[in-house]
Amino acid sequence: MRRTAAYLSAQLKRVLRLLPLQIVVGIVICICVSIPAAALVMRGAGEGQERYRIGLVGDVSDSYLGFGFAALQTVDDSRLMIEMIEMSEAEAEEALSRGELTAVVQVPEAFLDSVIYGRNDTNVTCMLPSGQTQLGSTVMGEIADVASTLVTASQSAIYGMQRTLYEQGGADQVGPETDQLNLMLINLVLSRSGFSDVEVLGYADGLSLEAYYFCRLLLLVLLLAGLSGAVFFLYRKTALAAMMKAGGVGALAQIAGEYLAYLGFLCAGFLLPALLLTIGLKREVFSLPEWAGMGARPFLAILPFFTAAAAMFAAFQLFLCELADGIVNGLLLQLICGVGMGYLSGYFYPAAFFSERLRRVGALLPTGAAARLVEDGFLVRNTGGAAAVVFVWLAVFLLLAAAIRRRRILRG
Repeated sequence: MRRTAAYLSAQLKRVLRLLPLQIVVGIVICICVSIPAAALVMRGAGEGQERYRIGLVGDVSDSYLGFGFAALQTVDDSRLMIEMIEMSEAEAEEALSRGELTAVVQVPEAFLDSVIYGRNDTNVTCMLPSGQTQLGSTVMGEIADVASTLVTASQSAIYGMQRTLYEQGGADQVGPETDQLNLMLINLVLSRSGFSDVEVLGYADGLSLEAYYFCRLLLLVLLLAGLSGAVFFLYRKTALAAMMKAGGVGALAQIAGEYLAYLGFLCAGFLLPALLLTIGLKREVFSLPEWAGMGARPFLAILPFFTAAAAMFAAFQLFLCELADGIVNGLLLQLICGVGMGYLSGYFYPAAFFSERLRRVGALLPTGAAARLVEDGFLVRNTGGAAAVVFVWLAVFLLLAAAIRRRRILRG
């Protein structure tokens, strides 16, 4: 036991000598991956924030239709996707021809009278650019058709109820009944999401693009840190391992000592980038949509999950260095495995756009397990399952590394 502790102490001293290099390399990797990530996020965020602009032609201020359009712009979720602009017919046609509008919704003058008197022979129309076949324009046409039908039916119900009450001598009940029917129709419209199931197609169960890349690229920094960490194994000699075995420090104890020292080496190199991110979030130099106005507290809360991922990556990198013969082979193996596994797990490109088979493969890999753990922590979900998979991979890599070390010692 004492010799094992002495071996661990010797490895820690090596770590302290190599630590400045690891910090520098960690910062360089952060810069290299953050520049293209920032460009991708800015472009993706800009596209995600663009709303469909619809020109609204016709006087709807004194009708239930006007109330409906006002509700769309103030309380309905569609306001995040659609912007309605009132304008004249000439202005709308000109803006549509210049490509400034996705569509124009035109409310004819006779529309209200048609509904009031029950004729329902006049509809709201939607104008699209000539030859337009884009999905957005098609969707806008369907929205206008649904809105026209919904409002027509609502107004017909209200005016029909009022006329019936007047004819049956219930004039004193018109006001209260109208209010009650209006509230019922409004609740029906605003609760329409209950009629269907919504499946979010995007980045890792609904993460914003910024949050997705924030998590994955920090994991990529830890994964690629093995390229500089391979220096830690530069002076590994089989003769030294055999001598330590003869002195009572077996293969598993050697691997454990080197692993603990290397894990400290990896985490220390990640410390400065994490500190810079904490300061940036605290001073609102940048922010994530999910953490808007919350400062650095959420980031500090998920740091333990990054530490767990780093523990698995350290075991993985130790296993690869133990598997390879020579430092050059070790570097190449870490580069190929790190880049390949990172790509399949969505570290470079969102895994949501991969085929179902590739997504399953990427999720089963150690890099996929680490990503799931961090994202579960980010979304404040149960992390027990992902944590178990991460620590199973960690144990497997350490046992495999110890088996390879033992085999190498026996072969001399």
